[in-house]
Amino acid sequence: MLSNIRVLFLILLFSSVSFAQKGTHTPYSILGVGELMGNDYAAFMSMGGVSMANTDSSKINHGNPALYSYAGRFRPIFQVGMNGRFSRFETETTTTNQRHFGLNQFQLGIPIKKRWGAALGLKPYSFTGYKISNYIVEEGDTTQLYTNEGSGGINQFYLGVAYQPLYFGHAKLKPRKLKDSTGTYTDTVSLTRHHTLSIGANTNFLFGTSTRTRTYQFSDQVSEVNSRVDNGLRVSGLTYDFGLNYQLKWGVANAEGKKLRKYSFSFGASYSPGLKIKANQDLFAYSYVSQGSKFNGSELFRDTIEYISDNQGSIFIPESYKGGFEFRIGPIDVDKKSSLLRIGVDARYQKWSAYYEDFGPTFDNQLKDRLQLGLGLEWTPISIVTLPRTSFFSKMSYRLGFTYTMTELQFETSPNNYTGLTSYGMSFGLGIPVTMIPNSNTNINFGASLGNLGTTDNGLIQERYIGLFVGLSITPGRGDLWFLKRKYD
Repeated sequence: MLSNIRVLFLILLFSSVSFAQKGTHTPYSILGVGELMGNDYAAFMSMGGVSMANTDSSKINHGNPALYSYAGRFRPIFQVGMNGRFSRFETETTTTNQRHFGLNQFQLGIPIKKRWGAALGLKPYSFTGYKISNYIVEEGDTTQLYTNEGSGGINQFYLGVAYQPLYFGHAKLKPRKLKDSTGTYTDTVSLTRHHTLSIGANTNFLFGTSTRTRTYQFSDQVSEVNSRVDNGLRVSGLTYDFGLNYQLKWGVANAEGKKLRKYSFSFGASYSPGLKIKANQDLFAYSYVSQGSKFNGSELFRDTIEYISDNQGSIFIPESYKGGFEFRIGPIDVDKKSSLLRIGVDARYQKWSAYYEDFGPTFDNQLKDRLQLGLGLEWTPISIVTLPRTSFFSKMSYRLGFTYTMTELQFETSPNNYTGLTSYGMSFGLGIPVTMIPNSNTNINFGASLGNLGTTDNGLIQERYIGLFVGLSITPGRGDLWFLKRKYD
């Protein structure tokens, strides 16, 4: 147990350091709180981000806190994830490539006791990372350079708990008519139904700093004075998520108890109220002259234009609604009859048109409401393994997903005419069970996505990207169960 706690501390420390790195390069992170991060664990991103009704007990599902109660008894889950993206940004005249990859989340799921579960973790909420340069050319010579650059982001540490207030099932016998080579005969089958209702909540502590810098430089280093504005935003405050999940399982077995068919339907939803969170603003605007290189020389400070330190205010994180369902077929029995098929659909809506920053002056919000839709499938040929020589590829999970998002981003391309940006893509991935640990649900997940954000019309920027996701979910084996009261004779 002590060694597990030490590993937990080291992973948490490594995660905190990793989050300080730039996690995005999109110029559209200039708006609002930056580029939003969702429930971006590899297993869910491989299915188009679908996760609201996924009751897989071997993974932590932060998207809906009600799902923590499905964690396996006495088997906590340590979960880490790494994400990356290779992007190609295009305008009507230019093209550039950017990439990043790194550790971006750590989570721990704890089965407290029967019908109770909890989770805690550290994940990114949003990232800011961009650099936009605009050159002014006069008579064939570059005379001015305007640069807009941003970095940082907001992290979230969360603690959640879930409980199942409704947990019951029943079975009844029912005759059915069957036909064989000798004619029609009547057989008796058992119809089973099992109902589960789970509720849960998360408390999220948002914290982090984003920095935005605007620089205006002249090529004439003798007579012209350059200017720079550094604007820092520090955020710290609490938000909350409330979730529920209803799951219905039903199946058919013959009179001897042998399973013939098995299905389940799961519905999940969550709500996050809009809340103000504390924020502090630092602003430093100054003038300088450049020495050496034309636009990249050393700075010689001239004068302070404006200085604001620790200006207290707030930002408003708007309310969000999420919902989805999952239909599952199987597994029926062990080995060759234990194939499992999941089909899930999600919808997520967040009212970013209500976002604002309160630091005194009037804030001009350029965002609109965000709507995201996802469709995901997962197939495992053999999900219950008892034969030692079962094919390794039969034990893997194969995933496919599609997503479409009407983002919160919009730009005024002409007077009183706004262009909203959409994003769409497909994803795929693999779930690989780690069988070297006896009776463990440990699994490694790989995923990739192909996507498109924005357009090159009206002077905007289009991003085509390849996303990569790697996740590891570790559960203890047979000899290292937690919260188990052992008895000795």
